Amino acid sequence: MELRVKNLHLRRGNRLLIKDLSFKLRPGESLQLSGPNGVGKTTLIRAIAGFITPNKGHIATAKVTHPEQEQSVDDQLLHEKIHYIGHKNGIRTSLTVLENLEFWANFYTSKTPLGKIAQKYSLKNLLHIPAGYLSQGQKRRLGLSRLSMSKRPLWLLDEPTVSLDQISVKLIVDEANQHLQNGGLLIAATHIPLEIPFTQSIKLSQPIDQEWEALI
Repeated sequence: MELRVKNLHLRRGNRLLIKDLSFKLRPGESLQLSGPNGVGKTTLIRAIAGFITPNKGHIATAKVTHPEQEQSVDDQLLHEKIHYIGHKNGIRTSLTVLENLEFWANFYTSKTPLGKIAQKYSLKNLLHIPAGYLSQGQKRRLGLSRLSMSKRPLWLLDEPTVSLDQISVKLIVDEANQHLQNGGLLIAATHIPLEIPFTQSIKLSQPIDQEWEALI
C-alpha cells in the first residue's frame, strides 16, 4: 500500500498547525515527525488515522501491485489498514492483562498465540493481574503488544517509547524495523532518536500565529 498526503492544512482553534504539507510513502518507507510540543505532530497523525478532518488537502492510499501499476484503495476502509498507537494505551484497567490480550486478539482475529506475545512483551508473569495495577511501562507494553496481532500495513506511532526502559525501546524498534522489511509503512512522532532507518523526516515548527482563515 502507498500513502499520499497532498497540500494538507490542519488547524487547532485559530492556529494553523500544518500548511501545504505533501509527502508520499511507498512500501517499506518510513517518516519521522519531530519538533517541540504543540506544533502539530499528534494532530497530523490523528488526521491520517481518520480522527480529524483536514481543513484543506487530502489523504489517499493506493494499492501497489507492481512498480508501474497501482489501483486505488477504498479510503473509507483505511482505518482497517492502520495500527494507531497514541498517548493512551488502549487498555481496560479493570480487565486482567490476559483479558486485554484476548480482546485485541478477537478484534484482530489474530492467530498468534497469546503466550508468545506475552513473553515477547515481558507480560507472561502478569497475565492474571488487573491492568490497573501495572506500572506505566507495563501498561505501555501491553498497549503496544497489539502491533504483533495483525498485519496492518500502516503503523502510526505517537511517542511510542514513553514510559519504556531501554530493553523495551529496543523491542519496539526491532518490531518497527521488521515491519518495514516486510513492506509495511511507518510514521512515528518521537522526541528521542530511534534506530530506525527513516526514509523521510519532517520537523514541525511553531504554529502560525495568525487567523487560519486568512491563510487558506
